[in-house]
This record gives sequence, C-alpha cells and structure tokens, in this order.
Amino acid sequence: MTQAVQQACLSLPADRHSTAEMLDYANLRNQVNASVQLVDPAGTTACSTAGSSTTTCVLAAGVPYSAMLVGTGWEDTYKLVRRDISPTATCTAPASTTLGGRSTPLDLTSALDARCIRVGGATTDKFWLSSRTLGSRYEPSTLLMAVDADGKVLCRQWGVSCRVTGSTSYVAVVVASGYTDKPIHTDVDTWKVGTEAGWAPECTAHRISVDGFPLRSGVLTESSTAYCAVVDVVPSQAFTVVGTSSATGPDTPNLSLLSGPKWGDNSYLGYQCGGTTGTFGTRCQSTGGSEAGQAVLLLSAAKTATPVEYSMQGLCDTGCTRPPSPLPTGISPATGAAGTRTQAVVRGSGLTLGTRVKLVRSDTWSSTQPVMTPLSVTPDGTALTVLVDANGLEPGTYDVVLDGIGYSGGEPSPGYLPRAFTVTAAVPAVKSRFVPVAPARFLDTRDGTGAQRQRVGPGGVLALQVAGVKGIPATGVTAVVMNVTAVNPSQDGHVDVYPDGQPVPNVSNLNFAAGQIVPNLVTVPVVNGKVDLRNSSGSVDLIADVTGYYTDAATGSALTPITPSRFLDTRDGTGATQQRVGPGGVVTLQVAGVKGIPAEGVTAVVMNVTAVHPTEAGHVTVYPNGQPLPNVSNLNFAAGQIVPNLVTVPVVNGKVDLRNSGGSVDLIADVTGYYSATGSTFSSAAPVRLLDTRYGAGARAGKVGSDGIVSLPVSGVEGVPAAGVTAVVLNVTVTAPTQESHLTVYPHGVERPGVSNLNFTAGQTVSNLVVVPVVDGRVAISNNWGDVDVIADLNGWFTA
Repeated sequence: MTQAVQQACLSLPADRHSTAEMLDYANLRNQVNASVQLVDPAGTTACSTAGSSTTTCVLAAGVPYSAMLVGTGWEDTYKLVRRDISPTATCTAPASTTLGGRSTPLDLTSALDARCIRVGGATTDKFWLSSRTLGSRYEPSTLLMAVDADGKVLCRQWGVSCRVTGSTSYVAVVVASGYTDKPIHTDVDTWKVGTEAGWAPECTAHRISVDGFPLRSGVLTESSTAYCAVVDVVPSQAFTVVGTSSATGPDTPNLSLLSGPKWGDNSYLGYQCGGTTGTFGTRCQSTGGSEAGQAVLLLSAAKTATPVEYSMQGLCDTGCTRPPSPLPTGISPATGAAGTRTQAVVRGSGLTLGTRVKLVRSDTWSSTQPVMTPLSVTPDGTALTVLVDANGLEPGTYDVVLDGIGYSGGEPSPGYLPRAFTVTAAVPAVKSRFVPVAPARFLDTRDGTGAQRQRVGPGGVLALQVAGVKGIPATGVTAVVMNVTAVNPSQDGHVDVYPDGQPVPNVSNLNFAAGQIVPNLVTVPVVNGKVDLRNSSGSVDLIADVTGYYTDAATGSALTPITPSRFLDTRDGTGATQQRVGPGGVVTLQVAGVKGIPAEGVTAVVMNVTAVHPTEAGHVTVYPNGQPLPNVSNLNFAAGQIVPNLVTVPVVNGKVDLRNSGGSVDLIADVTGYYSATGSTFSSAAPVRLLDTRYGAGARAGKVGSDGIVSLPVSGVEGVPAAGVTAVVLNVTVTAPTQESHLTVYPHGVERPGVSNLNFTAGQTVSNLVVVPVVDGRVAISNNWGDVDVIADLNGWFTA
C-alpha cells in the first residue's frame, strides 16, 4: 500500500473457508500498522485484527466474505495468511496430555509460520496449554491461542499458560512473534490437570500443607515437564516456597497456585504466587475474597532451559502454624581458602533453604559480608549444606551471623557465632605437564613389588615411592597417574589414595565387595616423592601400575579435552572388525587423525575402556602400539560382567593396542582427550568431595532417576579457578542403584553423547575416574535406568 492508497480488498468465496479461521499478516516494517477485516455481504464485520497482526474468526458456512486490508498512513508491503482452526482442521496430536508428560516440540521458520495442536477431552476436564520459548521479552518468541470446538478464542498466552475447560476439543494455535532470520523453537505442554473426579493423580500423589512441606527435589526435562501437589487452603493464607535451581540465567522455574472452580478464568487472582524468594522460590497465597478448597501447586520450566534441576521447601507465612526461628550453632569445616567457594555444613535448629547465614569480619568492619548459598537441608532442620563464598575476602577470622539479627561483637548470642570461620590465604595452583610412560608395575603386595609381601589390613596405610623409580624423575613430580587394583578383599570396603603424610581425605578411589578384583585409575598429588594407599576394612592385596606423571618442568605434554566420543565398539564394528576379541587377541585402535584428534604430535590419549560380557574371568591390557606387552592390567572382570575403567596410554604410530587375556569379550573405547605439545596444563587437588546426592552436597539431594541428570558446578569451587578451566578430573561413584544401568559424564550445556563412564548392576557400589571437559562451569551426570545415588570427588583440573 502507498500513502495515497491505504486500502486493499480480497475476496473469500463461500466454498473456500472453514467455520473458524485465524488471520495473520507480516510486513516489511515489522510493525502493527494496519488491520485486516472480514466483512459479510450485509456489511457486518465478522472479525478484525485491529491492534494486532492476528485474530481469529468464526465464519458462517456457505457465506462469502470480503477481506479488507486497511492501513494507518504508512507505505508498506504486506503478506497475509489464513489458518484453519475449526474442529476439522488438520493439527498435530500432542505428544502427551498426562500432567508432566512429554512436550511437543515445534519449530517456526518464518514470520507467518503457525502450527496447531488438537487436544480432546470431556467438558469437565481442566487443561494447561503452554508454549515455552527461551529468551527475553525482547527476543523472538511465540504466542499460543486456545480455541474451543466452536472456534471461540478462550485464551491468549500472555503469561505462563492458558488454562481452559468447558469444551470437548481445543486447538492450541502457536504463531511466531518477532521473527527475524532464525527458526524459533518452542516446546508445547498440553497437560490434563483435572477431571470431573478431581485433580490428576500426578497431583494427588503429592500432598502438601500451608504449614510447610519438607524438601522436594527433582529435574524438569522435556519428557518430565512438571511437578504438581495438592494443598488445602482457606481465605487469607500464605506460604513461602524457598529453594534452589540449576538455572544460570535470569529465568527460573515457575510456581503457580491454582483453583479448580476458577480454572478457566485466566485472570482470577484469588489464588496466586508472586515475588521472588532466594535463588528460586515465591510466596503463594489465597486472598481474603477467595473460596476455601483444594488448590494445586504446579511447577513448570516456563522460560528456563531444560533440563533444569530444582529443590524446594515450603514454609508457613500467614494464617498457618509458623516454623521455629532458625538458630545456627556451628559450621564445619570451619576454614576455607580466600578466592574460592567451599562446601560446609551449618549445624543448628529450625534451619531451612531460606535461612540466610553470612560471614562478617571479626576484627575489622567490612562491607563485604557474603551470604552463604544454601544447597540442601535435612528434614529435621538441624543441618544446612551451604557454599561459603570467600571471593574478595582477606585471610583472617570471621563471625558466622544469621542475617537480620542484632548482636554485640565478640559476645556469643542466638544466631551469632563469633570467630567461627577462618579464611586462609590462597595457595597458588601449580601448573604441570604430563609425561606418559610405558605402563609399569610399581606395587604388588602379592609378591613384594614396591612394598612388603603381605596383605593390607583394616586401616592399613601403604606408602608407595614413585619419584626416582623406573624412570620417573626424583624431583619435580607433582602428581602421578596409576591404575590401582584391589585383589580378593576379605570383606566389602574401599581404598583411599592420597598425598603422602596428609590427613586421610573423606573420599574413596576404589569400592569393592568381598572376593572381587576391582581396578580404578587414579591421579594423585605426590608429596615427599610418595603417595599413600589406605584400606578401609578387612584385608586386601593392592596393585599399582603407573602410566605417567605430571611435572612442573617445561617438558611434557598438555591436554586437549574433547566431548566424549566412541572410537571403538567391537559389537558394531566401530574402529575395528565387528567381532569379539578372543584369548590373547589384540585390537589395534587408530586414534591419531580420527574424530578431530591431530594426525601427528599426539603423545597419549585418555579413554574409557569397557569390557562387555566376557565368557570367563580375565583382564585387558592397554599399551602403546607395537611395544612389548607390559606386565600390567587395566580392566579386571568376571564372566558376564560389564566393567569400565579409564586409561591414559602413550600413543605410538598414532595407535594404541588392547589385549584380552582369556576367553572372548567385546571391547568399547570412548575418548575424552589427548596430550600433545599444546593444550591445557594440570593442577592437582588434594582429593575433596564435590558431590553426594545422598545428602545434597554439591547439588540437589535425592537419587538420579531414569534418564535423569544432576549437574555439578566445578568452576570457582574448592580451589578450581572461576574462569579458564577446560576440564576436571573426577572420581565418580554410584551407590545403591535399583537396577542395572550406566552413567554418562559430559560437559554441561551440550547434548548428551552416546558413551558411558560407569556400568553397574543393582545394589553395586562402583567407582571410575573421568576426565570431563568444562564448557559453562559445570559438568552433567546422566543415569540411564532406575534410581541411583552419585558421588564425585575432585582430583584436579586443567586450564588453558
């Protein structure tokens, strides 16, 4: 249209339209500067887009219409579309209508693109329809409109959802908003939240009270999209939901308190949640004019990227039984290094995820008073796991103070613990390079190699000399990489490997049951030229095979981490012939020049090797290609098992060799990095526990479920730098799995790769070392089947 001509007319023949349609337009200015009006033969306007670019129309069958495009004075070019949204329209079926079920993914590829999803049910069913598109309000997004069986628009989603009831069929129309030049992805939820019989069973299975509810933890994904609970309320009540989430942006999961009788009234505010409490949470209330009844508290991902983890706890606010006031009485550990965040446990009573405890300098006033970040809390409120942030703090003693209380400096009082925490000076991390060596046996208590020829008893500690032995330098060695094997323990237990002469850390490296042969790779700092190995219980023989060391000298190689990738699988012919490896069989695996690894200059490779269903007990040895077979083992297994272990092995001729000792077995190798002249240097950590889902250390409390995930912050924690970290070394342990499964450890923020790190059966406790790239400061751990608790201990990190 030109400035002189501000109207255009199109015809809509009687036999060319449905009984319900949606109109939309786009223009070059990308502005709402015109309207489209449908007019019947009598001159009556059937519908108009006035004030918007889109509208819906209820049209009479067999009646022709004229479509008038009316401008507002601008010269512009327009494109117009019509969409059928009648009961006979061809629409996508929803992936699920179960509350919390799988969402329906859509991609809109133009400014006028639109999709529809048809949802059917009884007139008394209560549906939640929501289009979830990431990004701020100023970025390209989507708009969902809910249309009933008569073509009437029931709701436009301006907030979290459209709530509809009263029809046997709904069309959820999703249109593009603010399209630029990239597809707009959205995930659409179509939940049946209630029926004539009441709320959905996914809600009634969880009953909470306005007086409060204990910690609830979980993860929202595109296959598990909601958490729902029922709560009885009367007018003028309120409760606060406090919690944490793994969301890193400004958006967090959304909580809604919703009424059954007012379900279809999307403007009803008698029940509502609003405001923000802590890192994730809100205040939910029933107003004075509301009706008593059973409401639902519904948690959805909203504009948060999935998967997103959450922990939440309910606390009475108004018109209910208020909980006791929080009273911290101590903190452990009571020290932490400056410039990092340290996990600690605040002890006391009445503690919740909403308890705010801070550090205040004891001897001099400082405006820097960091509040500890809550991670989890025990059901009885006596232990609150927190992250203590010592960034920006000077070394010295600090008071532990309940935020908002009054106190007299130096005098203990309720909520005030003077000089309870000490910030120590930061110790600069030593950056080391890796020197691979041909695998060599440094320890075997069965024959007296490296130590006395005797089994290690309960609580027994064996100091192993590594510096100056078998080609390892006498000085400059910062850490050693070795495969440690426990042989025929007399009872269940574990082995800790740690720097010589240091306190025994609260970690484990090998976990075993009586009679097993269990290996695990360890990367451990070297002090006094030695490392210590401690057996927890019973008696056991120990073996240690060294495959390399880290040095602070200019020699050696640096690591380039890669997203875990499968290089070998003899079950399907990946990397080798598709056949099982027989007794004495050797598989030669090409690694240089494959899947992004350079063709030249690679000195060693890091890969997780898995033995699958061997026909008899045996072991696999991984060693440099073409070299003599070393007297070591990397994986030890019994018939029928699936056993993984990480190996770091020198590369010769661009290849490594894998040899099976006996029987036949399938072999898998997943590469996570390689060493060469350029890359990242290593800094070792005295082993420290970062994650324990049994207690909520490091992340949310609770087992990791089937296809579930737990994400672990690693950057800026326990001495790991806040920036520049390319990979971390973690000893990951599973305990109390409910069924056979496997874990995958991979960079957070990327798609889960098709690899595995730990394989286990029901009831097992199994450990494996992982070297995992870091992309956004976190790593992700995913469980395939069943439920399992996960533990992760930090051994070191790599920086560019």
